[in-house]
Amino acid sequence: MASKDKKLEGAPKDYNKKVQRNSTFFRAMKNSLHGIWLILVRERNMRIHIMLGFFILVVGLHLGLNRADWLWVAVAVFTVISSEFLNTIIEAVVDLVVEKRYHPLAGLAKDVAAGGVLVAVSFEIILLIIVFQPYIWRHFGIVTNFSEIIHSFSK
Repeated sequence: MASKDKKLEGAPKDYNKKVQRNSTFFRAMKNSLHGIWLILVRERNMRIHIMLGFFILVVGLHLGLNRADWLWVAVAVFTVISSEFLNTIIEAVVDLVVEKRYHPLAGLAKDVAAGGVLVAVSFEIILLIIVFQPYIWRHFGIVTNFSEIIHSFSK
């Protein structure tokens, strides 16, 4: 249907030059960074997740998280950011396929993708509560030893 000489409609100038694999690592890196820029510009929820990630970073630095806790914080934050990337990909592909028509499967795909982000955010909240709780309590002078409380019930 499309010949090799035909240009892509609506594509930026440099995209019409080549519609195949990236020729170099640096071209691939440029395209990857462009994709990150696009999601930051277009998706409000991604900007919110990034801002919350920076807030969590500042709070963690203030409270002095240890190395193991930083690992869990990083897993939690990047799980949400990755799920938002996947959600955006799914929404874009669905919009491309169905255009301006309604289809129940398109709604299903979008709703399930958004649900995946919600599950990731729930996972993040649970992990952050587990990680930050002892630091926050110590910050406010609340000292508890849960192992003593648990052993007192067994006596």
